[in-house]
Amino acid sequence: MTAFATRPRPAEPHVTFQDFVAARPDEEKWELIEGCFVMQAQPSIDHQIIGSNLDRLLNDALERTAPGRIAVSNPAIDLSPTIRGHTYVPDVAVIDVAEFEPGQNVVGTLYLAVEIISPSDRLRISSLNRRTIDVKLAGYEALPTCEAVLLVEQRSFDVTLSERAGSGWTRRRLTDPDDRLVVASAGLDCRLGDLYARTTLVRARR
Repeated sequence: MTAFATRPRPAEPHVTFQDFVAARPDEEKWELIEGCFVMQAQPSIDHQIIGSNLDRLLNDALERTAPGRIAVSNPAIDLSPTIRGHTYVPDVAVIDVAEFEPGQNVVGTLYLAVEIISPSDRLRISSLNRRTIDVKLAGYEALPTCEAVLLVEQRSFDVTLSERAGSGWTRRRLTDPDDRLVVASAGLDCRLGDLYARTTLVRARR
């Protein structure tokens, strides 16, 4: 989720993104897009519930299949040297347990990224004339270690799964709560509806 709650501010001379974020309050979430520091808006409760569900589902799967990996919420992912001037903060990501140390908030290795879509993700970045979420998806897919990306709608049962297939990517869209969401690289196999458990979307269907 990248919500332009504040106007993007140009990176300050001689201040790295890591130094800037370290000086900000913990509750603020910032991304580096096209050389600008961009603060995320406060996510909705449904957004947070979906993120929490995915965090749990992924970690349960990883404990069984890939204990050297962990799913975490809102880690900063440095896209350089693949794409300079970009550090994204996925809502949930699978990263390498061995890569981070105490106090670290930015990593470069990403295996899976989850973006829970907000209206602002569909806004266009003027300098690129592309939607924010499209820019971020392309960035994740450009990372050599990234194996999968999940784009999750909040207001409907609607998930797009992108998975690396050789030198390219395949995409699959799921829209039925009973569809099976299978992410082989993360060991995840669940109902699509499991991502939305306890949200207002589920409550409205009862």
